Amino acid sequence: MIFLQIDADSLRLPGFDAHSVWYLVYFLFFIIGGLLIMQWRLRKRNARNALSNRFMQILMRRNLTKGQLAALQSFFSGLHENIQNEIMLSQKSLEHHLHQYVEQHTELTANDRVEIYDKLLMTRQPQIEIRNVSDLQAGELCAVDAGKSSWLATVMKTKDDQILLTSHERQNPPVGVGHVYAYRPGLGGFLLSGRITKVNGGSLIFRHDGPIDFRGDQHLMATVAVAVHLRRWPHEEMKLDEKAANGEDAGIDAFSGFTDRLSDRALLVRFSPSIPDWMLARQDYWEMELELPEKPLVCRVKAARYQKTDLCFIRPADLESADRNRLYKFIAAHDPVREHF
Repeated sequence: MIFLQIDADSLRLPGFDAHSVWYLVYFLFFIIGGLLIMQWRLRKRNARNALSNRFMQILMRRNLTKGQLAALQSFFSGLHENIQNEIMLSQKSLEHHLHQYVEQHTELTANDRVEIYDKLLMTRQPQIEIRNVSDLQAGELCAVDAGKSSWLATVMKTKDDQILLTSHERQNPPVGVGHVYAYRPGLGGFLLSGRITKVNGGSLIFRHDGPIDFRGDQHLMATVAVAVHLRRWPHEEMKLDEKAANGEDAGIDAFSGFTDRLSDRALLVRFSPSIPDWMLARQDYWEMELELPEKPLVCRVKAARYQKTDLCFIRPADLESADRNRLYKFIAAHDPVREHF
C-alpha cells in the first residue's frame, strides 16, 4: 500500500535551527520598525493638520474675501513645516515671509496684496483714517493704480502733498494720472487721487491733488428692486415622484423674483411663486443670477425664510472680489443706508 511506503522522516515537520531563529528576529524587527515609521508619519501629519487648523482660525477672523483666503491658504501650505511653526510663534517672521509672498505673486491684484498683508498683520498699521498724505506711514505697503494696471509699492517718505514710493514690480507705472490705495484693518481702504509726477528706476513720486475716497469695511444696503433668478445647485433634476408634504411637484428647480433689500453680503428677495419652506430646508445651495447692469452677477448662495414672512433671506457663498466690488458700486449709486436686516 502507498501509506506503508512513506517513511517516518518524511512526515516530520521541519525544525528551527539557529539560522531560522535569526530570520524570525529580523522579520519581527522589520514589522516593528514599519509600525514605528507609520506612527511617526501619522504624528507628523496630525501636527501639520493642527498647524493648518490654527492658521485657518486666524484667517476666519480677518474679514478676507474668497480670493484672499485662497491666497493665504496657498501661502501657508507652501511653507516648510519648520517655517510654519516659526510664523505661528513670531509676528516678525510672519511679516517677513508674507512680505515675500505678496511681493512675488503678481497674479494677485495689488489692492488684494495690500489688503492680505494688512488684514493678516492687523497690528502693523495704526487704526487711523487717512485724511491727508501725512497719515501714510513710512514702510507701509500700498497699491499704485495707473490706467488699468496696478503696482505694489512701499511708502518711503511723505512731504506736504507728495509721496515717495518704491515699486516692487519689474515695470514701473507711467507718469500721469494715478491713484494710491492704502488699507486700514477695521476701517477699510482709502483711495488717494492725484498724479505720478516722476519715475526714476524703482522709485516714483506721487502728488495728491484730488479727493480721498473711503472704501470702508462697513456694509451698506439699498432698497431697490433688482430681478433675481434662483436655480437649485448642483444642477440635478430631482425625481418626479419626490413630492412635498403639500403635494407640490418636487421637480421645480427654478424661481424668479425681485430684491426688497440689497447689500454686499445679503439680500431679501420676494419670489413669485414663493419657494416652499420644505424646499428651502432641504436644499443646501442655490445658484443665483442677479441682473445687475452690463452683465448678471452669478454665484452660489444659501437661502432661508425671513422671519415668517414671504421674503427669502439670501447669503452669497462664493462671491468673487470683482463681483463684490460691482455690487458695492451698484448699491452706492442707489441711495444706500447702513445695512440692517
